[in-house]
Amino acid sequence: MEDLWLKETMELLGDLQNQRTALDDKIEQLQEELFEFDDRIAAIHSLIRAYIEKHNLAPLPLDVDPHYLASMSYPDMLVEIAKAREGYLKVTDAVEILLKANVGSDKRSIQANVYSALRREKQRFAKIAPGQYRYVNHVKKGKTKPSGVRQAVKELKEKNPAMTKGDILNHLIRAGFDFKGKQPKRAVHMAWISLGYPKDEKQPKFRFVSVDVDR
Repeated sequence: MEDLWLKETMELLGDLQNQRTALDDKIEQLQEELFEFDDRIAAIHSLIRAYIEKHNLAPLPLDVDPHYLASMSYPDMLVEIAKAREGYLKVTDAVEILLKANVGSDKRSIQANVYSALRREKQRFAKIAPGQYRYVNHVKKGKTKPSGVRQAVKELKEKNPAMTKGDILNHLIRAGFDFKGKQPKRAVHMAWISLGYPKDEKQPKFRFVSVDVDR
């Protein structure tokens, strides 16, 4: 009876471990997608900035009550200004707006406070040029950087469509590919799935070895 309980409990533990592994895989895939979206957003903001500079477009007046703006903290004021600028924040523009809102009476002190706030809010504002920033809508980036596995898998598969997932994994390992701390087999597997390639091999299942219970 005790052996049966242990067996059933171990099976339950195995199921939970498999579910957790599946969630880890999903999180890793979503993280890769977030990095890709961030790159695409940054590219579009660069185009907008280039267009504004090329045509020398002046920013539209900020339609915000000065008293409402002045009641905020510096980071929140910058967020409000950036939202009104399609996510684009120019320090000189922000200084002029805050001066008119009577946040301060000296441009230099306002500018110093703006830069201080931007340094504290690196998760919300990405620098795209000197004195120019992009509001990233509270997207919090992890400390890890994209490993480039997805691109490597895509390039190898396009060059040789006959390559299986295992072939690509072995090729990358032999070539000394930098997985940036990721587990190679899982990283290639997630890249393979995200690219929509068909399954070509079975994934190993979680197994337990039998144990003897002292009675």
